[in-house]
Amino acid sequence: MAQTETVPPIATIEVGEGPDALRGRLPAHRDRAIATCGLMIATAMQAADALIANVALPRIEADLGGGPELGAWVITTYLCATAVVAPLTGWLRRRYGATRLFSVAMAAFMAASLLCALAPSAGAIIAFRILQGAGGGVIHPLCQAILLDIHPKDRHGRMLALWGAALMVGPILGPVIGGVITDLASWRWIFVINLPLGVFAVWCLRRIRSDMQTTRDLSIDPLGIVFLMVAVGALQLCLERGVDRSWFASSEITAEGLLAITAFVLLVLRARYSKFAVVKAIVFKDINFSTATFFNFMLSALLFVAVLFIPLLGEGPLGFSATLAGALIMPRAILMTMMMLLVGRIIGRIDLRILLAIGWVLMAAGLAVLSQVRLEHSILWIIVGSTIQAVGAGMLYAPLSTLAFYSLPAELRTDGTGLFSLLRQVGYASGVALMMAILRMRTANNLAGLVPQDAGPTSAQITQLATLHAYGDCFRVMALTALLVIPGIFLFRVGRMQPTVAKK
Repeated sequence: MAQTETVPPIATIEVGEGPDALRGRLPAHRDRAIATCGLMIATAMQAADALIANVALPRIEADLGGGPELGAWVITTYLCATAVVAPLTGWLRRRYGATRLFSVAMAAFMAASLLCALAPSAGAIIAFRILQGAGGGVIHPLCQAILLDIHPKDRHGRMLALWGAALMVGPILGPVIGGVITDLASWRWIFVINLPLGVFAVWCLRRIRSDMQTTRDLSIDPLGIVFLMVAVGALQLCLERGVDRSWFASSEITAEGLLAITAFVLLVLRARYSKFAVVKAIVFKDINFSTATFFNFMLSALLFVAVLFIPLLGEGPLGFSATLAGALIMPRAILMTMMMLLVGRIIGRIDLRILLAIGWVLMAAGLAVLSQVRLEHSILWIIVGSTIQAVGAGMLYAPLSTLAFYSLPAELRTDGTGLFSLLRQVGYASGVALMMAILRMRTANNLAGLVPQDAGPTSAQITQLATLHAYGDCFRVMALTALLVIPGIFLFRVGRMQPTVAKK
């Protein structure tokens, strides 16, 4: 029989007054506002560094002599390290405390950024990007958890919308800032910029002190951590490296996939029969968290694929310049950010399931419009489809985050944010890998069906049409997927949600 356990609070904030889910006192309004600013900056920094190096990759490859494959490793190692460390954030917080962990993670992130800037070789920058990703993997879920801790529950929806906007601003501004810095100075300065921003973020949280009941004798399971690192790392590498090659024709990708499955099975067995579990699967007993995690995975997959496909579609079969193809992403990202902020202000006034249903319908409609893009008036179709999809996505982020953590016990929040972050990352990689495979398959099928006739289209024109139609097929698959997940919205419990009690 499951035994009820009263888990000690993670943190007791010392300043200010007000209701507190952590059985302490909330910070004063001024301290809370400053801390929120620091958390937003840290979140945007971590998100931006996943993409800020993209525009500088040719310079990095030229300076360090790593060749084109170096660019893939610079991006992939950061993302893999982030995904591996994120689920460990809950254990680290219970062991060392929230504010202390934040300072240490930021210090590690800044130190690794400086080392990246000073990297003398290709191997060195790959190693330093792993360290940077490890620090960033803690920052992301920890910022979200602290944000929920320092604000009363009736403001969680608005704060999560603001946090989601910061999460979007990073990838939007990252490539732009990286390009300007690379052109005006050197690619090395794109990493140095993290230092002053990181110091300011830590300063913003200086007044948020915690007399947290840390568990100093909390045992550690080295074997479980190894299983987690191998499982997540192998899965990420399998998915991300499988984007541009056949999964079954590559023995390397097959081996990574089998290794990931084996490590996950061993991790589950270890957690089942060990007193200490690295990942607290108990969070999935909360129906709202489990459902929101599924939708978070699907939203991340569909949204990231669309953001990736639109520039590729523009530069590929539509023949746009790189500048024009990249510019098509900026307006939709800005619109989605504004929509997230707007939705954050109305949370609590409307049933969140209504917002989710409308959001997914708009997501599907926008993807359906994108599937109809043709050579004529292509920019107009892309703008209309992107706008509809951006509005829909903007309506989903804040409600999903609010529902995920509303009924989750405060002592499990950081575990939840770590897993939420991990599955968002896996959603990115899974969506891209799967849709790239469908794109290759549909392009080949379309080429086989378009046989050149006398005085008909040239080989280049046939390839252009086949690729364009393949992109349309991919967008149709994504639109249908968005519609199929809508019934799952009714699994959410939004009536009289009460915080649950952790059980063993």
